[in-house]
Amino acid sequence: MPDKSTSLFRPDTEKVLVRGLNAMTKACDALSTQNDLLNKDIEKLRNKVEKLQERVLINQDEKE
Repeated sequence: MPDKSTSLFRPDTEKVLVRGLNAMTKACDALSTQNDLLNKDIEKLRNKVEKLQERVLINQDEKE
């Protein structure tokens, strides 16, 4: 049986794994949130590119 002073400095395996899983879960949640924001930004940029392309075509027609 391990000495109590030894266990103070060596947390049991389950506690270490639980803390690691909690940290990984938080990191995964943060990445999912960031991914959602980036996908929204991409969609906005696609719409902007489409509008700018239309404007270029209109300007070309007006010059002719």
